[in-house]
Amino acid sequence: MQKSCCIISLMAMFLMFFISCTNEELLPHDPDGPVLNQGRVVFNVSTGKSTVYTRTSADDEQAIRSLGVFIVKPDGNLAEGITRFYEAKALTDKKLAVSIPVDIMETPGVKAYLVANGPDKTQCDGLKTEQELLDLAAVIKPEEIGTKGIPMASGAISLNFTGGIATVDANMKRVMSTLCAKVVKSKGVVVGPSDFTFKVHGVSLKEGYCFKDECKDTGVDQVWNSTSKSQDEEVSLGYFYQSKAFQVEVVSQSAGQSRTIEIPLEKAQTRNKKYVLKIHPKPASEGKGEFTVTVEAWEETETDVDFDKLSIKKDLPADKFEIQNDGIRLLTNNYHETDFGSPKDWFVLKEGTEIVNVKLEGTIDEKKRGVDLDEKGIARATPQPNQTDLSGKIMVTMKNKNGMMTIASIGIHIPHALICWNDKYAWKSTVDKSSCKVENGEFIYTNPNNTGVETKFSIIEGFDGIAKPMVFDHIVYLVAAISPLETSGESLQNGLLYDIHGKQLPIDQASFGFRRKSAAVVCISLKCSKEDTYVGYIKITLKNIPLNTLTTQILKIKFKFD
Repeated sequence: MQKSCCIISLMAMFLMFFISCTNEELLPHDPDGPVLNQGRVVFNVSTGKSTVYTRTSADDEQAIRSLGVFIVKPDGNLAEGITRFYEAKALTDKKLAVSIPVDIMETPGVKAYLVANGPDKTQCDGLKTEQELLDLAAVIKPEEIGTKGIPMASGAISLNFTGGIATVDANMKRVMSTLCAKVVKSKGVVVGPSDFTFKVHGVSLKEGYCFKDECKDTGVDQVWNSTSKSQDEEVSLGYFYQSKAFQVEVVSQSAGQSRTIEIPLEKAQTRNKKYVLKIHPKPASEGKGEFTVTVEAWEETETDVDFDKLSIKKDLPADKFEIQNDGIRLLTNNYHETDFGSPKDWFVLKEGTEIVNVKLEGTIDEKKRGVDLDEKGIARATPQPNQTDLSGKIMVTMKNKNGMMTIASIGIHIPHALICWNDKYAWKSTVDKSSCKVENGEFIYTNPNNTGVETKFSIIEGFDGIAKPMVFDHIVYLVAAISPLETSGESLQNGLLYDIHGKQLPIDQASFGFRRKSAAVVCISLKCSKEDTYVGYIKITLKNIPLNTLTTQILKIKFKFD
């Protein structure tokens, strides 16, 4: 009996010790989930400092009502078999423990993202890839913050397991920003924030990206007021998501006067910011109701997870790049299949920050013409030039020295081609086997006379309705000159050619001619020692009739034999 009591006592002590250990090590809040053969990652969740808001309490502003956890494998897919959705009760002292299968735990390069007060369980479970996650948008309305909390998201968190456990910090960044007002106290001034109405034009209240500093919503007009009568008190007027450039009209209710300021795009589309309007009423002696409004600089409420603005290099080649206020213009007219290099080399970065990924959006039209990234990440113009102006963007994913990630976007514009080969053109000789057609942006001349004899082609659409090999805006532009891009000597018959592999050929082995006989007719010739496939480039000079300016464009021609 005594022996049995001892055994029971030892078992009780062991159970107490085990329970104590599991509490300290934070077993995942999933009593039915697997524990054996699993690792654990413990997230120390930080929501940062609270700003001085009056519409929402500090508790509401920092509260976590729900938490989504997403583990990303090196191939860009989200790991399956891991609990993704957690309620607030799953956190213990702002710590969340998550079970990780051994195969994921032992894979290098695994990372995690956290989203607070965002997607529900169904939405969490429905996400499949990292890109889908980065495209995730919060839809909590400003008036719902008190019950649902402010949407927040972490950057990418690298997981480094030691002994089967990884303990990492998860610094959450608020998706929303706030607009605040403050009446500057001065002698003879008696009005406070409640004396002013704030008419906001174009602010986004519907939804916003969790991970991108980019506007998703079109924006609406909104009127905000303050109930505070205190001077020198910073009060929150309202919350908003990433917006396009919007205006705030500050109206004095007592005097009926107004002042308008604009929040530019680069500021308005940034998450987790506080923007303060400082109102400076003038004493009655200087005019009743007179006041001015100044804009206090944007403040970083989370300096450890924020990035400096992405800057474009100033020394990019001027014949390929044109930098303007709305972004980068990629000039494709001067080259065929232009190589613009890696977009990672287009920007200047803050020390300790690196670009981990770039993506082009809207730079290819519906016919796959424009500029795209190849398999090595090099931006190249397509063989077929775009026929309309393209306006897209480059999405740049950056990582700072703390391992936190953010996504910035810059406008990319690709002007349309001024002249190009006509995709519908096809011609076949009635006297020999020679023929011509346009294929994938190239003029292909099959079985030409290879003794240097010229063949005439009309290049301007005539009354006969027959398709011509070249098309251009003949209302605005006039063909001023046509010649081979590269020649040996002064003769237009000595245009340099390349073999199918891009190797330049000696002039005595192969050369071509391309000249204008009249305004509407060009002559093409080939001279070669053997029948093979040859590639050449044509330089076309165009004159803008209204502006009286000249510009050039390069087209590709190919000679081959059956």
